[in-house]
Amino acid sequence: MADALIEAKKAVLADAERRIAELQVLAKSLRQDLGMAVDAASAAESGQSQNHVPLSSLVSAGSVNVNELVTPGDFLGMTQVDAIQTFLQRVGKGRPVTLQEIAAALFRGKATDALLEGLKLKNLSSVLSRNEVFLSVARGRWSLAEFYPKSVVEARRKAAARATTNGDIPSDEEVEAVVQAVK
Repeated sequence: MADALIEAKKAVLADAERRIAELQVLAKSLRQDLGMAVDAASAAESGQSQNHVPLSSLVSAGSVNVNELVTPGDFLGMTQVDAIQTFLQRVGKGRPVTLQEIAAALFRGKATDALLEGLKLKNLSSVLSRNEVFLSVARGRWSLAEFYPKSVVEARRKAAARATTNGDIPSDEEVEAVVQAVK
């Protein structure tokens, strides 16, 4: 049992370190896109090269290519909730997206004036959690509830409520059941 716990912690650590590296590359590219100086010492310290990575390649690195689905101004004048719903409809059934992909779509479509990061990204997660239109399919992955059978939506919401109440993380079986229900 202790070995399984250690392996699970190693997996979580590896995922966290991967995410940190991705965010560091994104921040560097944004600085370059904005004409800001890139600190060579911090880039070397983090193991990043000084080569510029286009923002478009970072936005499309996930499960969906935001640049293909959203053109600048698509969401201008829309609420964030309406813009997210439109984006998720474009993405389609069976393709849940990350908060970062949603934030990139909002920014590209001009529903937000800046790319949501940090606390604002957490706030976005809270907005999605409170709205019946959206469904947390797996940790950090969102879709439209209408894409899933009602029984799956109810089961996910109950699991999320339990997790909020007692700090549990949905089991792999619960996550797999949701994924299988979509296929």
